[in-house]
Amino acid sequence: MITRRTVLLGTTAAISAGLLSRASDVLAAEWPARPITINIGNAPGGDDDTLSRFLAQTASEELGQPVVIENRAGGSTTVAGNAVAGAKPDGYNILCLITAGLVQTVLRDNLQYGLDDFVPIVGIGGYPLALIVSAKGGITSIDELMAVAKSPDGVTFASGGVGTMGHLTGTMFLKEAGGKGVHVSYKNNPEGIQALQGGFTQMIFASAREAALLKDDPNLRILAVTSPARTANMPNVPTTAEIGYPQINSRVWYSYAAPKGVPDEVVTKFSAAIVKGVNDPKFQERFTPLSFQTDIKTGDELAAFLKGEQDKFRKVITENNIRLNN
Repeated sequence: MITRRTVLLGTTAAISAGLLSRASDVLAAEWPARPITINIGNAPGGDDDTLSRFLAQTASEELGQPVVIENRAGGSTTVAGNAVAGAKPDGYNILCLITAGLVQTVLRDNLQYGLDDFVPIVGIGGYPLALIVSAKGGITSIDELMAVAKSPDGVTFASGGVGTMGHLTGTMFLKEAGGKGVHVSYKNNPEGIQALQGGFTQMIFASAREAALLKDDPNLRILAVTSPARTANMPNVPTTAEIGYPQINSRVWYSYAAPKGVPDEVVTKFSAAIVKGVNDPKFQERFTPLSFQTDIKTGDELAAFLKGEQDKFRKVITENNIRLNN
């Protein structure tokens, strides 16, 4: 039964919803009215930190407000992810969402958030990985690596930790190659590389930026990079496609996201500011020689890419029973 009270309540609710919608539109139009924080999931000095600090300068100029960096290291980027997922969706807390952070959404059983809790804003590209082997361990070519990988004992491969890009890419590579291996997890990539240099392990997938610093090391051989094209810092190193493994195309990818519910105007403005920074010749002069490969993605294209990456890593994690329970 429709009563006068029912009508009044419905009218009040409709008016309130309209007022809230208009208030949101006004706030979006005025954004940004105060400093914006980019939350980084790692300690200062990492690639996500370095890239974001550079881009924050251009973004500050474009947006007319300071864009500051806050390092929330811990939990393989999940401390920062959790903080931004739970933040007010007003555009003042942005997450630097990297490949490692995306992996956590399918690797951890008790994570309090998922990819659906964010609105992807813009992806900027990233660093391919490099397949490095230990000459000291008796491997100097892809044929020698395959011989060891297909032997009864398989190959010993290092990484900077369970569920890292090096671990997952090494696992995918060995399956694709029809080989097998024993994974040795270290605290970080530098420790894993030191083990490789000493001949304690035989293979690692590390960032091409890291690998370029090792190309003259007599104890190591860089066999390939996991990108469609060769990198600027190692033009003589073939791609994984060139050595017969086109499916191995992992990259350490960098993007920016906001809490679900953020106004479209915020996404548009912040994306434009970041894209301008990436296209700045100064950015390219600094990061391209380090093997950074620009690949701008926004909107539906970025959302589809992130979902595809998530599905790819979910498959390798599930098939190989790789889990973190904390």
